[in-house]
Amino acid sequence: MSKDERQGLNFAIPQVSARFSELWRSIRHDGARERPAEEQNDLIDQLRNALDRKVSDFSAVKPAWIADSFAVEGIAHESETTLLLKLRHRDLGSLHALKTVPPALRDEAALLQRLREEARIGLALRHPCLVETSALLRLPDGRPGLLQPWLPLSLASRAAVQPVTVANAIVLLCRVLEGLNALHAQGYVHCDVTPANILLQDDDIATGRLGDFGIALEIGQKHAERGLAFAASAGFAAPEQSRGAAANPNQDIFSVGRLALRLMAASETQPREKLSHFAAACCHDDPALRPQSAMDALRLL
Repeated sequence: MSKDERQGLNFAIPQVSARFSELWRSIRHDGARERPAEEQNDLIDQLRNALDRKVSDFSAVKPAWIADSFAVEGIAHESETTLLLKLRHRDLGSLHALKTVPPALRDEAALLQRLREEARIGLALRHPCLVETSALLRLPDGRPGLLQPWLPLSLASRAAVQPVTVANAIVLLCRVLEGLNALHAQGYVHCDVTPANILLQDDDIATGRLGDFGIALEIGQKHAERGLAFAASAGFAAPEQSRGAAANPNQDIFSVGRLALRLMAASETQPREKLSHFAAACCHDDPALRPQSAMDALRLL
């Protein structure tokens, strides 16, 4: 900072302080009357909004606001049909994720309906091993958006650069099964248990949560009934899923077995015999020979 800049700052600080004191007195008092706390808080909110708009006017990069509470910090992920935005709450400073569709697809009715259905499922789930949906918001252009916790790393991206130990693999598999047990209890089958849909907080395996309910089905429902062809991920889907079978919880169990095999293959340590037995039991082609519930699989693990 130059000498002139320092002098200017030293001159401005007392002015700002004096004007802030005057502003604070105006917020707290209406003439001789002290304003009620609710009225004071309302004025503070209005001032905060005005300051946000003024900063936006002078900023070279004007932030976009969603629901008048979340500033868009950037795009976290974008695919052909999904857009994931990184948001920051204007008052709390906390980070959040917002899942929506790309702007070009805002009129795709089937895609928007799938997003609303995912919101309905996510809003009904409250479990530490599942990615919950906090709210269904409407973007300025009318697109729906699912407000979710900010979990910046997937198991797929972490495993690509750092092998998962067998001990951590067991911890993660237990969390996935506990989450599936809660999901199945609500009457849904995930249909796409893969490393890409397991999200982590701060690179910590013990925080793993199963998310992305975009192709989840009610138990007994078929994807064809929702206008979808085979929708699961190759290499993780149960054989009967590719044949269009009705959704059954043991299909998610098959996917957990495939997940266990993937984690063992990437591990630098020798897998335990019990974990190998668990994976083989879950991956039976015959659905009747798999563990029939997440709790059965958890006990086996």
